[in-house]
Amino acid sequence: MDRPFPIISQTFKLVLLAALATDLAFMLTDLLAFMAEKAHLIVEVPPFLKITRDEALPELVGYLKWLVIIVALVWMSVRDRWSPPFRWAIVFVMILADDSLQVHEALGLILWDKIPLPASLYDHGEDIFELVAFGCMGLIAIALTATLFSRHGPVARLLSLRFAQIIAGLVFFGVFLDFLHQLISIASKGTVVDGLLPPFFSLLEDGGEMVMGSIALAFV
Repeated sequence: MDRPFPIISQTFKLVLLAALATDLAFMLTDLLAFMAEKAHLIVEVPPFLKITRDEALPELVGYLKWLVIIVALVWMSVRDRWSPPFRWAIVFVMILADDSLQVHEALGLILWDKIPLPASLYDHGEDIFELVAFGCMGLIAIALTATLFSRHGPVARLLSLRFAQIIAGLVFFGVFLDFLHQLISIASKGTVVDGLLPPFFSLLEDGGEMVMGSIALAFV
């Protein structure tokens, strides 16, 4: 399967290393700035450098990765008259929309407002409905791509297995680690690690999502 853009002729490994180097630079800059803030060398971490901040430079680079992946897959589908890349492009459009517009969070709030819950669950209603919204998006992704693992030939299967691994990584960092981050934030509140562990898990969560985006970019 040829790359969609002839100008990008490097191997998977070279593209991945270049993208990961960028991710690592952002993560180290964020970490060093955080340490400098704690050491009172600077007043605060520059907002445009924080990988955990929406619309900061690292976040915008992440959006650009997903956009390049989407365009590449759509072009591949048009060029080869082959539907599997287009189906995955729709999945990545959902990922980009959710990442940039917080779609599942917004839908979770709407559902929480509209659907009554027992009093015992009300305080956790926002989290519950966010998971429901996220699960619905996952079902849409499965509906779009499920047949690609058993039909459309070995190339479509290989492409789909690769992207399924990317999605699994995103779920791990974006859902599991996010949940763990919230638990740790609650458990560490008022302790000596209150200002250390939650930011570390935020860095791990958002940094992991950046790495998954880089791997997906290298695949196309």
